[in-house]
Amino acid sequence: MAAINHPYGQRRSLPVPVRLPGVNGWVLAAIVIAGLAAMLPVLQNSTATSRGFQVQRLDAEQTRINGELRLLEADVAQLTSLPRIQRRAAEIGLGPGETPIYVTISEPGPAPAKIPSEYLPGPAPKTDEPESWWQSLLKWVHLGQ
Repeated sequence: MAAINHPYGQRRSLPVPVRLPGVNGWVLAAIVIAGLAAMLPVLQNSTATSRGFQVQRLDAEQTRINGELRLLEADVAQLTSLPRIQRRAAEIGLGPGETPIYVTISEPGPAPAKIPSEYLPGPAPKTDEPESWWQSLLKWVHLGQ
């Protein structure tokens, strides 16, 4: 369409941006860099301030959670006290047993054991293997083992 509207042989010049006299690109770049450099401390201070508020908020939340934890520990201590358990057992009609019944189980438990290690039996004792001559010599001289 552009060729139809313009006769052949006439050229239109492209518009050239108007340049302001005395403005150098380097001066403009230096102004922009100086402005950014002036904003950097402001941004750092703003970030540090917001992080400080976050730390204060998290400290307050941690203090609140620690308080709740102490309350729960006090509740557990109160609920597991022996006089309370005895009183509650008497309320629901429980009493001491007459004769205990002992059950012996010959089957081994699950491997690995699902109980704390302090309740497990200790390691098996070592077999009585004869000691080598050099081990007995070291024990006699007290140099090792």
